[in-house]
Amino acid sequence: MSVAIDHTGPWTVADVLALPEDRAVRYELLGESLIKSPALGFRHQRASFRLHEAVRRYRGEVRAGVRPSEAAHRLRGVASRRT
Repeated sequence: MSVAIDHTGPWTVADVLALPEDRAVRYELLGESLIKSPALGFRHQRASFRLHEAVRRYRGEVRAGVRPSEAAHRLRGVASRRT
């Protein structure tokens, strides 16, 4: 659903919060300008979650004393080789 926005002058936080809620659109205030973009979809959310989980596991491996390069190989499922 598209909503016409009638506004003059610079945008404020109060102006943005007064906009009707629309889950298909994402509003951001950049300085005094309103940025309107499509809401993020399921694929983006899933990729973001997977990245978050990979970083979390990597940090856990490094904190457990695993060398960073070995931790990265473990996360990718690659067997580490010691030379």
